[in-house]
Amino acid sequence: MTRRRAVAVAAAMGAISCGALLAPRQEAAAQRIDPRRANSFVVGAPGGPSPALRVDAARSGLTHDVLPTGALHVGWRKTFGLAVEQPALAGADGTLALVTSRGDVVFLDADGEEVGHVTAATTSVGPAAITSDGTVVFVTASGDAIGVRRQMASRRFLTHVGGERNQRTAPLPLDDGGVVVATMTDLIVLDAEGNVRTRTTLPAPSAAPLVATGDKILAITTTGAVYGWTPGREPVRLGSFGAPIDGGAALSDANTLVAVIETNHVVELNLSTGARATRAISSQGLYLGPPSVRRQTNGNLVTLLAMTPTRSAVVTLDPAGQEVLRAAVGSVTATTLPDGGVAPLVAPAHVGPLVDPRGAVAFAAPDGHVGLVAADGSSETIGELLCTKTSRSSGVAGLTPFGPGSFAVTCEGGAVVRIDGADVAPRPRRAVVPATSARPHPPPKAPMPPDRQPLPPPQEDDEPED
Repeated sequence: MTRRRAVAVAAAMGAISCGALLAPRQEAAAQRIDPRRANSFVVGAPGGPSPALRVDAARSGLTHDVLPTGALHVGWRKTFGLAVEQPALAGADGTLALVTSRGDVVFLDADGEEVGHVTAATTSVGPAAITSDGTVVFVTASGDAIGVRRQMASRRFLTHVGGERNQRTAPLPLDDGGVVVATMTDLIVLDAEGNVRTRTTLPAPSAAPLVATGDKILAITTTGAVYGWTPGREPVRLGSFGAPIDGGAALSDANTLVAVIETNHVVELNLSTGARATRAISSQGLYLGPPSVRRQTNGNLVTLLAMTPTRSAVVTLDPAGQEVLRAAVGSVTATTLPDGGVAPLVAPAHVGPLVDPRGAVAFAAPDGHVGLVAADGSSETIGELLCTKTSRSSGVAGLTPFGPGSFAVTCEGGAVVRIDGADVAPRPRRAVVPATSARPHPPPKAPMPPDRQPLPPPQEDDEPED
């Protein structure tokens, strides 16, 4: 290499180094490893029927297994008496994880029996998610990210992330075993051990569950703006829904989010171009988010709740925005104004439906009734109200898929109810040992063989001695 060329190469390298130093960037740390002890990490998408709010990282509401068929019945009911603000999560080990408002995490098996209970916090907590290795993660009101495992009697980790708790932004489990948690201002990436890898500050508060697509984490703000963040870089504004969204958005494909705005518009946002398009406008009342998405070869079907002044319904929209399914699922009581007129229709508190690969839909109507709409439009409703109504809601915190032919209903009052179909036999009650029987009776002893029988006691002579 000539001297002139060497000088030119050195100058170019120096310019690149200076540019790298001046360019805005964020540090993103890798998984920490302690060389003094053995380390084992689980990676890959979290397993189980519903490790995250709305089933998965796409918030699709699409179940992996089929929902119940035929007549519905209550498989079991478990009551805790502790307030709950989020639906239970269903992990890969076949258990439900119920996170109470004060930070208790209760684990239930398929029969409704408690198989774990960890008291992790004493303050109010936000939404939770299950990571790849089965750790339940949530953020407390004091700014602590907490992780618990069913196999442990205490917390697995506690990491102070600061900031104000974000009640509407559910954590996002990552395929590398980590998790993204949110405060009102920041997004923080934690590794499997709870260590902070990196964090960023959003221009506006996040107001919906985080969504993952490719290498980006999507955050939707209170105004409907969508930011994409690749850890280690700065957040980038990808577009806007044009208004606050209702309940959350679902990823309909790798480049498209779908959500409900202004109580009657179903809107799609292209993440590549930022273009916004209206799929449907409710002409008969309201659309209620969040939507569920079922993908087909000819496009995606969007399923959500709808309301008119007299009825609530489950509605499915095709790619052109046409209603291909509308099934009435509940009644609506009109509110009368003091002058005798009818009050405008206002969206009540509600939860999103679940949809299975066949097109069956599990729902909780705004009036509190829970049931299922089959793919052909026929519906089946549980006759009794499973949750106690409150002054502000139907009492239903959410629905969770729970294996083939079943789903779970979480009540805000602190109860979980398993719903099964006709193809799942009613579960027999386990025998209860009476309280007086503190220890079981020992089994009867086996008879001894004849050659080892004890000799009889000597017989006394009844005849008098001479």
